Amino acid sequence: MKKRSSKFSKIKVSPLEGRFFDIKPPNIGLNSPVPAFSAEFWRFFWIAFIAFAVLSFGNTFIQGRNLAMNSQGIAMAGYDSLQSGMQSLKAGDSIGAGRGFEEANLAFQELADNTQYLTSQANQLIDQSMYLDTAEKLIQSAIEVSEMGKDLVSVLEGTQAIPEIFLKQFNGGATDVHLTDLIRTEKNKIDGIFVRVLALQKNLTTLNTAILPSDLRTKITRAQDLTAQLISALKNLNSNFDTVLTLLGDKVPHRYLVLFQNNHELRATGGFIGSYMIVDVNDGAITKMEAKDVYETDGQLTEFVEAPPGIDKVAPQLYMRDANYSPDFPTSAKTIKWLLENSKGPSVDTVIAIDQDVIEELLTLTGEIHLPNFPFQIRADNFNALISYYTEAKLSETSTPKQLLFDMIPVFQKKLLSIEKLPAIQSVVRNMIDERHIQAYSDDSDIEGLISRLGLDGSLIQAGLKTDFLSLVTTNIGGNKSDEFIVTDIDHSTEVSHNGLLTDSLNIQKTHTWKEEDFSQWQSMISRYGTGKASLETLKFILGSGENRDYMRVYVPEGSRLYAAEGVKMNEVTVSEDLGYTVFAFDFGPVAAGESKSVNLQYELPYTLSFQPTDNYRFVAQKQAGAGEMHLKKSLVTSDYLTVLKSYPETSSAFSLNHVYETNFAGNQIYISAIGTKL
Repeated sequence: MKKRSSKFSKIKVSPLEGRFFDIKPPNIGLNSPVPAFSAEFWRFFWIAFIAFAVLSFGNTFIQGRNLAMNSQGIAMAGYDSLQSGMQSLKAGDSIGAGRGFEEANLAFQELADNTQYLTSQANQLIDQSMYLDTAEKLIQSAIEVSEMGKDLVSVLEGTQAIPEIFLKQFNGGATDVHLTDLIRTEKNKIDGIFVRVLALQKNLTTLNTAILPSDLRTKITRAQDLTAQLISALKNLNSNFDTVLTLLGDKVPHRYLVLFQNNHELRATGGFIGSYMIVDVNDGAITKMEAKDVYETDGQLTEFVEAPPGIDKVAPQLYMRDANYSPDFPTSAKTIKWLLENSKGPSVDTVIAIDQDVIEELLTLTGEIHLPNFPFQIRADNFNALISYYTEAKLSETSTPKQLLFDMIPVFQKKLLSIEKLPAIQSVVRNMIDERHIQAYSDDSDIEGLISRLGLDGSLIQAGLKTDFLSLVTTNIGGNKSDEFIVTDIDHSTEVSHNGLLTDSLNIQKTHTWKEEDFSQWQSMISRYGTGKASLETLKFILGSGENRDYMRVYVPEGSRLYAAEGVKMNEVTVSEDLGYTVFAFDFGPVAAGESKSVNLQYELPYTLSFQPTDNYRFVAQKQAGAGEMHLKKSLVTSDYLTVLKSYPETSSAFSLNHVYETNFAGNQIYISAIGTKL
C-alpha cells in the first residue's frame, strides 16, 4: 500500500502484544434538529450514521500496549474530525463537512498504513495475526465511513442545486446543467456510496468477533444489522431516482392529468371536478399545459355508464365530473382516466387531484394576483368568492365559465415558483398532503410506490383484523356549494361487555353556519356586474345559503350489524360491502342555513375481545379528503368487570367517568386502549 502524506506525524510502531487499548470517545448526540431535505435522503442519512456511531470508532481498534501509546493521538484526531464532519453535514454546511471528513480520512489512512506495516511482519507474529486482521478491517471500516461522508457531502451539494435548476427550467429559463442530467449525476453518486456500504458490510461480517470484548461484540452485531438496513434503504433511494426521472419524461414523455376539485361541493375524493389540466413533460421541461372545462369533455362521452347510488340523484349516468365516487383515490382515478379516454380525451400517465384549499394556501405565499382587464385583485381571502361568482353568474364571454381560473393559472404559476419561496411551498404542500387535500395515482407500479411513500396515494386505509374503523364519505347532492359552511361533529362511542362483545354508537351532527352577512363578500361584485344569467336568489342558493343535502356512506368493519338508527329510518339505510368494509348509506338532510341535524347509528362489531387477562381495542378513523371543519369525540365504555389499563392518546375528559378523546378531525386518527379484567 502506498503511504499517503498527511498533517499527522508518522510514528514508529512496536509489535502488537495481543491486548486491546481502550479509547473512550465522547458520545454523539443524534437528536439535533434535521434540515428540511427530502425524507428519503434523511432516512438514508440516519440509518447510515446510527450504524457508524454504534461502532464507537475509538473503541474498535485492536489494542496492544505499545500500539496504543503511539496510535491513540491519530485515532482520536480522526474520530474528532469525523464527528465534526457529521455535525456540519447535519447543519447543511457542506464546506465544513467536507473538511471534517477529509481530515478524518487522512488520519484513518495513516493508521491503516501503520497496520499495514505490522501485517507485513505477520510471519514473525503468527499468533498475533488474527488481532492484526481484525484491527485492519475495523480501520478500513472507518476509512469507508469517512469516504462515504465525503460522498454524502457531494450528494448534498448536488441535491441543493436541483430545486433551483427545476424552477429555472420549469419557467423556461436557461440553465448550464440540465435537470435530468443533474439527477442522473446524483444517482451515480448514490451508486458509489452503495459500493462502499457493501465493502463496509464485508468488513463487519468477516470480523473475528470472538476476540473482541463482549460489549464491543454487541455493538458490532448491531452495526451489522443496521448496515443491512442501510443497503435496503439505498436500493429504495436508487429506485426513487429512476422513478423521478420517469416522472420528468427522461426517456419517454410523461403526461399528467391535474384535477381541480371544489371541496365546497364535497365528493368522495375531495370535491366536485369542475375543470382539469393536461400537462406534458419531456426531458424535464413542460412542453404543453392545456386547461379544460369538464362539461366540454363530458359532452363528448361516447359510452353509457349507469350512475351509482347517490350520483343517480343528480345525473342518470356517470360522467367524468362525478367519477371521483369511490373514497379510494386509485379506484376513482382509474374510472376518471377511462371516462376521459372515452370522451375523446387523451390517455394520461399520472393523475393528481388538488382542491381549493391548496390554491388558497399558496395564494398566501404569492400575495395578490393581478389579471389584465379584471378589476379585482385575487387573494387567498376572496379566491373562492371570485371564482364561484364568475362561474355561476356565467359572466365570461368565452365558451367556458371557468375562463377566470384559466387566465389566472400562468400568472399564479410565475409568481409562485421562485427559489425564495421554495421552503414555504414545501411546508404548505406537506401540510396539505397530511390533511388530504392533495392526492395522486399512476398505473406505473414504481411511481405508485413513490406516491404511497409520500403519503399522496389517497387510498382507503386497510385497518386490519380486530380493528374498529370509521370513515364518513359525503357526496353533495344539493346542487350548491354549501359544504363550505358545514361543521360536522362526530361522536363515536364503543361499549365493551364483560365477555368481549363490542357495540358502537355513532352520532353525526351537521350544522349549517351560513349567515346573511356571509353574502356580503359577493355584494360588491354583484353591484358592479349584476347577477349575469342567474337571479340574486339563485346565486345566494348556489353560493351557500341553500339547504345542504348529501348522500352519506359510513364505512365500518366488514360484517358489522346495524341494529338501530335515529334521525333516519332503518329501511332507508342501505347496507352493502365495498373495499373490504361494510357500508351504511343514506340521505342526510336537508339541513337549512342556521340549523343542525343529527343521525345516530348503532351497530355490533363482527369480532370480540379476549381478556386473558388483557386485550387491546384499536380504532382508526380516516378523514374524508377535502372535508372542511370536523370534530371527533371518541369514548370507550367498559363493563364493571373490566378496566382500561392504558390508552393512546392519553387525554381524557375531566367530566367523564369513561375514557374520552376529543380532537379537531383534520387528519387520520388512531386510538388504542389496553383493557383488562379487574382483580
